[in-house]
Amino acid sequence: MIGVFMRIFVSVVLLLLLLFSMTIHLDETALKLHDETFNRAMISFGLAKGLNAIISLIQGTELSFTPVGVGLNFSIGEVLDPFNDMVERFSWVMLASSVSLGIQKLLLVLSSKMFLQIALIASVGLSLLLLWFKKASNYTFFIFSLKVFALLFLLRFGAILFIYSSSLLYTSVLQPEYTASSAVVENTKVKLEEIQNQSTMLVESKKSSGFFGDVRSKYDELTGSFNISKQLSAVQNNIEEASQNIIQLITVFIVQTILLPLLFLWFFVLLIKWIFLIKVDMDKITLLLNKKEVRI
Repeated sequence: MIGVFMRIFVSVVLLLLLLFSMTIHLDETALKLHDETFNRAMISFGLAKGLNAIISLIQGTELSFTPVGVGLNFSIGEVLDPFNDMVERFSWVMLASSVSLGIQKLLLVLSSKMFLQIALIASVGLSLLLLWFKKASNYTFFIFSLKVFALLFLLRFGAILFIYSSSLLYTSVLQPEYTASSAVVENTKVKLEEIQNQSTMLVESKKSSGFFGDVRSKYDELTGSFNISKQLSAVQNNIEEASQNIIQLITVFIVQTILLPLLFLWFFVLLIKWIFLIKVDMDKITLLLNKKEVRI
C-alpha cells in the first residue's frame, strides 16, 4: 500500500531531521569561528583608533624656531590630513562590522536555545498526528505543519550555516588580503609613533630651554625638526601604501560582515516565501497517501 509507505517515509524523514537537530552540536564550533572573526574586527578597530590618536597628537604638534634671525615655522601634521580622514572612515566601518558581528552572534545563540528545539518537537508531533490519525487527518493543516517545521529547521541551522560559509570564504579568499594589509598598516603606525615621540621630545626641550636658551640646545632642536621633516618625507610612501591597504581591509570586512549577511538574509527571506507560497496539489497528495493498490 503506497499510502502506508508514504506515511512511513514522511515520518522517518521528519524523525531523522528532528534527531539531527537535537543531537548534532555544531553550535560550539560555529561560536569559535565567529569569535575569531569578531577578534579580527576588534583588532582592526583598535588599530584604526590607535592610528587616529597618533595622528591627532602629531597634528597638534607645531615647532617654531627663529634662530639667529632665520625664521622657521614647522607644522608636521599638515601632510597627514588626507590619511587621517581615511583612518576615521576605516574606524566607522570597523564599528559597523563589530555591530553586525554582535547581531550574528545573538542569532547564533538563539538558534541553540531550548525553546526552538521544543518548537521543533511540537511541529514534528503535530505533523505526525495529522498524518497518521484519521480523526485528526486534515492534509491542508498537515502541509502547513510541514512548512512550519521547515521554517523552524531553517532558524535552527541558518545562522550556523552562514557562519561556516563566512569562515570558508575568509580562509579561502580574504585571509591573505587581511594579513598583508594589516601588517602594512601596523608598520605605518609604528613609524608614525616614532615621529610623534621625537616631536614630543622636541616640544618639551623647547619649553624647558626657553627662547634665550643656549645655542647648542637651539641647534639640536633645529636639527631635530629637520630630521622629523625628513622622516615625514620618507614615510609618505608608507602612508600612501597604508591608505591602499586600509581600502583593502575595508573591502574585506564589508564583504564578510555586511554584504554577505545581507545576501544571506535575502536568500533566507526568499526561501521562507518559497516555503509558504509554494502551491501543493492536494488531490495528488491525498491520492498518494490513500491509494490502496499499486501496479508495478
